[in-house]
This record gives sequence, structure tokens and C-alpha cells, in this order.
Amino acid sequence: MGESYFECASQGASRTVKGFDVVFLHGITGHYKKTWTNIDEEFWPSWLIEEFPNINVYAAGYDSAFLADLMTGAGASIRDQASVLLDSVASRQDPSRPVIFVTHSLGGLIVKQMLRLADAATNKKKKAVASLVKGVAFLATPHLGADIAKSVTSVAQLVASQPLKDLVKGAEPLVDLAQWFSGWAVDRGIPVAAYYETEKTKGVLVVDKISANPNVHGCDPTAVSADHITITKISGKDHNVYKSLCSFLKDIVTSSDVGGSSGGGLDDDVLDDFKAFTTPVETDRQTLAEKLSSAGRSEEIKRAERLKERFNIALRRNIAQPSAVRKYTRIMSNIETRFNRHVLPAVLSHKSNSEIDMLVQDAVLDPTVKAHELVGDEITASLIESALYYLAGNCHLRWDDV
Repeated sequence: MGESYFECASQGASRTVKGFDVVFLHGITGHYKKTWTNIDEEFWPSWLIEEFPNINVYAAGYDSAFLADLMTGAGASIRDQASVLLDSVASRQDPSRPVIFVTHSLGGLIVKQMLRLADAATNKKKKAVASLVKGVAFLATPHLGADIAKSVTSVAQLVASQPLKDLVKGAEPLVDLAQWFSGWAVDRGIPVAAYYETEKTKGVLVVDKISANPNVHGCDPTAVSADHITITKISGKDHNVYKSLCSFLKDIVTSSDVGGSSGGGLDDDVLDDFKAFTTPVETDRQTLAEKLSSAGRSEEIKRAERLKERFNIALRRNIAQPSAVRKYTRIMSNIETRFNRHVLPAVLSHKSNSEIDMLVQDAVLDPTVKAHELVGDEITASLIESALYYLAGNCHLRWDDV
């Protein structure tokens, strides 16, 4: 069947608060990484970590042997590939995390088949996958079939086999899978997004707006000015598909509380993180003023202590509200992760305070505010800065290299 791939391409905060996993699956002629890599050699799905710090991004796929198998009529079927994917998803580092799939072309059919296998599975871990899926986004997926034989001949310059020719418009297996998924997604209330290309690939419009429609209530396919290959090559964060996917993820997080943004009780992980962040490290014997002085930031001491106390007051005032505790824990988790990932290396390499300040603004304050806006939190840059000094006072952040 050839080698399959399932790799955690980008990992979010280690202190996750009801985090979730986003799995990217390429199409028949694609590659698990290159499909999602743009002209600037950027693996753009990793950008989602900046938007949603509590996610993990997985790159899933299969090698060219699958294409060869379909071309010759031998080896692995779509169902076989779906079985491999299901086992990989059920075997993640944390198999209890909710999952969202972003698929391209035939990868969308594999995901739909995988969900069907999960729904009917007798193995508990595999069956659980069906209930953990919170959304699916399809980029140029031929739900009711496309002229795949012609498109593969054109795109891959290969001669199609009979098994591949079976994947054409109106083919019974595809119609059956499409009808099953439409009913299943509606019954489960699974959000679905779909996109289709408007430009031809080597003279062929591979997936048009009719074939790209998954026929799920609430999903209106979106046109993209790209061909079947370039539809996955997101050039920047201002690209309409990227902004649309971020909005899609935000809606899922907000409605299902995957990100923990509203109400309800607190699980043990949140309580443990909250306690850790609000408790000074036992080995710490320096005050915030002493730490800033050691880092050559004496002029910041008065303001920093005032901001630290402001955040401390906010914590005490809201400690009885689970939603507030969850929000403040998420804020502190995001700040700690961003600071240690982007700022601490500059501190340890003795960068100037002006360079460090710029990193704090660009890599910690601004993106943290933006990330919380995406999950519905109303927070200010001042609150984030207050939390930063609070964490520094509790020795979770380092301003010097000692």
C-alpha cells in the first residue's frame, strides 16, 4: 500500500485549555507537506498556531504508491486509505482532543470514508473519532465525482485505470458516500465548509461548483480564483481562503467551547494550570523590582508593579467565575508560550532592551490580543501586559539570563 504519513507539523501551547487538533490531508497527486507549502516555501498551516495557540496542526498523507495503485487497479483503495487515516487519528498523542479536518481534492473523500468507518467501528478508540470531529473543510473535493480520469490524465499525465474511471460523476459508490455524509453531518451538527476553483488546470476544470457542493445544510461553496493545484497555495494571511478558514475555526471554537470560552465547570487541567500560574515558583527569591533591575529595566519598576497588582486584583475579583478563571488561565498560557518561544532566546543571547521590547510587542502582546478576539474574549493590550508582569513576578517569565 505504500508508506503513509501522520505528523504533528506544528504544536501549540503545552499548557492547553481544551485544545484541538487540525488535520490537513492532501489530494491524489499531492504531498503531505508540499501541497500546503506556498511559493515562498512556507508551510502555511503553521500560521494557525499564531491565531489559535491551543491547537496542534497535523500533516497527514500517503505516498505516490496510492496513485500508482489506482492507476493500475491494484493495491490500496480509498477505503484502505481511510482505514489507515482512522488508525492514525485514533492513535494521536492525545486521542481525546477534538479534531477538525482540512482536505484537498480526493483527500476529502478519504476523510468522509474515514468518518463512515469510525461511525460503524467496534473498537472504542476508533469509534470515538466520529464524536470528536468538530468540522470539515473541503478544498476542491469532488463530492459527486468529477471527470477524475480526465483530470488525472491531464494533471499527472498518466493513463487512468478502470478503478479510477469509476470515480466519475454519478458513480454509485460516490453517490452513496455523499448521501451518507450529508445525513451524518446534519444529524451530528458538524460544520462544513467547501471551496471550488474557477480556473482550469492544463485545460481542465477539475472540480466545478456543482461537484464541490457537499450538500450539507449551512454550507454554501465558495469560489476561489485558483486552479486545482494552486487552491492550496495560500500566499499570505490576507488571502481570502486563509481568512475564511480562520473564521470557520473561530465559529467552531465559539459554538462548541472547544477553546473553553464560556460557562461550565472547570476540569482538572484548567485548575492545575491556574494554580501553577498564580503560585510563585518556590525557588524564586527575587521580587519583580529586583528582576527588572537585574535586567537593566529599573525605569519600568513602578509601572510594572502597578500593572502586576492590577492583574492580581482582576484574578481575585473573578476567581469564583469558572468562565473568568478559564479565560485568565488561557491568557497566561498564551503569554508564557509566546514569551518563551520568541522572547526568551533574545534575552539569553543578550539582545538590547529595545530589540526585546519589539519582540514582546510583535510576538506576545499583539498576537495574544488577536488570538483571544478569535475565540470571543474581550481583552485589551493593557490586560495582556498586566498579565505579563504578573507572570514575571511569579517567576514564570525571565527578563535576564541568570
